[in-house]
Amino acid sequence: MSRREHVPVPRDHTATPFSVSLGRFCDATGALGAALVDSQGETVDYAGPMDPYAIRVAAAEWRLVLDLVLVRRALRLAQTLSLVVRADRASFAAVPLGEGYALVLRLPARCFAVSPRALSEVVRDLCREGGITPPAAWQEARWSRVEVRSSAGPVRRPLELWHSGRWWRLEILGRYAPDALGRRELGFRARLEVGSDLTLVREPPGVWYADGLPDV
Repeated sequence: MSRREHVPVPRDHTATPFSVSLGRFCDATGALGAALVDSQGETVDYAGPMDPYAIRVAAAEWRLVLDLVLVRRALRLAQTLSLVVRADRASFAAVPLGEGYALVLRLPARCFAVSPRALSEVVRDLCREGGITPPAAWQEARWSRVEVRSSAGPVRRPLELWHSGRWWRLEILGRYAPDALGRRELGFRARLEVGSDLTLVREPPGVWYADGLPDV
C-alpha cells in the first residue's frame, strides 16, 4: 500500500499517545483512518484524514464483524490475526489486540495488503501504552520505522541510520533473505558502528524498518 499526502482533519478531542502511534501508522502506510476500539465498539482514540465521526462508526461496525469471526471456532477462525476486506470503494482491516481491544483500519479502495512491519510497530506501541498483553504472534518481531540515509540508484544501499538522537554509520553484512521480502522490497543485514547487528527493510515507496535496534 503506497503513501499519499493528506490534508489534516480537525480533531474532536485532544490527541493522546494512542493517536500519535496511530498517526505514525497512517503516515507510513497510506491508511485513511486508524482507530483503537474497545470490546463495546467504543473508539478509544483515532488518527487519519477521515472525518472523526466516520472513523468511529467504522470502528464500531468492524469491531462487531471481528467478534463474529473470532467466535467461529468450528471454522478454525478463533486464532485470527487480522481480517482484511477488499472492496471497490473502500477496504478495511481489523486486528485483535487482546483483552477485548482491536485496531480497525480504513484502507484505500481495492487495497488488500497492510505492511506487517508497520502493524508490528503499531500493535506493540498501542499495547504498551494501554497496558495490554499483545497476542503471541505480535510479540516475536520487533520492527520499528526508522530514518535511513542510503546510496542513490535502485539498490538503495543503507549508509547511515538515525537512532537515539544521532546518525550511526552502517556496515552492510549482506542481503536479507529474499523469501522474507515482498514485491519491490529491499532487505539488508547491517552492523552499527557500536557493533550491534540488525535487519533493515525498505518498503515501497521508501519507508525503512529495522528489527533488532539496540539500546544505545
